[in-house]
Amino acid sequence: MSDNQIEEPAFQIGLAMAGAVSAGAYTAGVFDFLVEALSEWQKAKDRGDNVPKHDVFISAVSGTSAGGITAALGLASVAGGVRPTEEPSVNPKQVEPIKRVLPELYDVWVKNTRLFGTREEPAKGASPRGNEALLDAGDIKSGQLPVSLLNSDTLTKIARESLSSIRPTGVPYAFFTEPTHLFLTHTNLDGVPYPIAFEGDVYWMNLHEDRAHFAVTGLGRPRFPKECRWLDTWGDAGDPINVGELGKLAGMSPDQPLPEPFEHLAQAALTTSAFPFGFTARQISVDPNSVRKRALPFDAGEFPADLAKQELESAPGISRANYVCIDGGTLNNEPFEIVRWTIRDLKQHQNSRDPKTANRAVILIAPFPPQSVSNFDQLAKARDLGMGFVGRTLLPALIDQARFKASDLIAASDPNVYSRYLIAPKRDRDKDSKQPALACGSLYAFGGFLNEQFREHDFQLGRRNCQQFLRRHFVLHPSNPVFGAEADPNAPPGAERPIIPLVGTAEAPVELPKPWPILSRRELTQMRSALQRRFDALVPAFVGELLKAFTILRIAARVSWRRRRREVVDHVMQIIEKELATAEQLEPRPPPGFWARIGSRLGLRWVKT
Repeated sequence: MSDNQIEEPAFQIGLAMAGAVSAGAYTAGVFDFLVEALSEWQKAKDRGDNVPKHDVFISAVSGTSAGGITAALGLASVAGGVRPTEEPSVNPKQVEPIKRVLPELYDVWVKNTRLFGTREEPAKGASPRGNEALLDAGDIKSGQLPVSLLNSDTLTKIARESLSSIRPTGVPYAFFTEPTHLFLTHTNLDGVPYPIAFEGDVYWMNLHEDRAHFAVTGLGRPRFPKECRWLDTWGDAGDPINVGELGKLAGMSPDQPLPEPFEHLAQAALTTSAFPFGFTARQISVDPNSVRKRALPFDAGEFPADLAKQELESAPGISRANYVCIDGGTLNNEPFEIVRWTIRDLKQHQNSRDPKTANRAVILIAPFPPQSVSNFDQLAKARDLGMGFVGRTLLPALIDQARFKASDLIAASDPNVYSRYLIAPKRDRDKDSKQPALACGSLYAFGGFLNEQFREHDFQLGRRNCQQFLRRHFVLHPSNPVFGAEADPNAPPGAERPIIPLVGTAEAPVELPKPWPILSRRELTQMRSALQRRFDALVPAFVGELLKAFTILRIAARVSWRRRRREVVDHVMQIIEKELATAEQLEPRPPPGFWARIGSRLGLRWVKT
């Protein structure tokens, strides 16, 4: 392949990473293995080994929420080199070591992001690890209203530590383009005003489904395909960011902002994962002169001529450059369309879906694809219409709706469509087992932050599922021109050939992570103590600010909290314990009294049967 232009044959990939909260560890595992497979294949081609010679490259990546963090830090980690490393599992019963090729991405998801507890200081020369937990109360300041239920400062420090720990190799990869376009979705609470013309008049409407767009350089070798003109027609070049300059951040304190544009990248990644109320909203700075040149995925494709003629300076609030944004998954949890349009040839009606002609595809990584409802009898029964029921079910309904994009998921899961693919968790288990596929799925996907074993399991499962996807599902007909001189025009109908062959280290089977990880009773006790400390700082701070003009009410509220704090924490812990027990992720209680003491003396451990 030329350093200046992509040569045919080649297959173009766009990656879309859905929101997942703590199950971002699964998405990170998928991306980790995909990069390893592409790297091993490229090294084999460079050596002249007897492997397929066609080219595959990633030209666009989008991410929402946890998928956004994985997209941003994943690309940055690749700049540091593909570095296969292994270490023993934190699950004492797992024999197989844990492998990864992007250590910084692994550390962010598996080692550093946790609800409670502390980690040991890293060995000399090792990547830094955040020592604060999400339930630590260091972010709560006296006389200030708390900005989030969990410690958002922890995530800021982890993001900065991760970026400043990367040492770029300066070696571009043939399987990324120059630039590689990166999109991180946001829910813009201010809204971006757009003019709509009606019979000579203009009606202004606000668009809240927003995003950050970066043109990542210093990563790939071939140029971005010139036939993919969608971004060009809108003048949406993206904010330039050269990941080859990450080495300049070495030694920087995580308490201080990084130099631009890397602080912008860190904040954009943190914003897309700012789960409402759970984490703080963040400000995103945007050039007001280009704010509406963000390419919108709709059927016209090109920048609307009527919009281009409007005097955008007359828009309400157009001079404001700082927008307050929260989690992108609130409005768009699966940023599929952005990537699909980015890699599309506008001369074609759509990306080819035929296995004999397809030459580009979007791969959606979705840890939580929507589940179908099978018990319609239950839905037909009389339902609770009270405000309590509506309040309890409103947030889950909003989350499910943000995750549900019917047309994208149906096409991605259709075996006859070769331009859209879906990677979702699949874990072989006993038919009667209550264990879900993901260890991080409980508590609205916050459960993974309870234990490093949960996140380690899902990272490894992501690697395994990606390997199986590349081997079994990511295929084309052997006659496809993508395979160049190696294409077989005489191949029978239904024949298949892998788009990305598994060679080198990527060929060795990724074993299913086992045994199933569980939280110990000791850790559950630690969790309760951490939750109590967080509440003891959070509640008085809220009361002090919200009722600061009402002295008697403020005192009464604080007294009431001191009397009921144990009851509140007990209730929360009961919810956590119930969910973990349902998923068989909690160490069972030992029998009480006499038998527990005898068992302890004999060195016995009680297990669930």
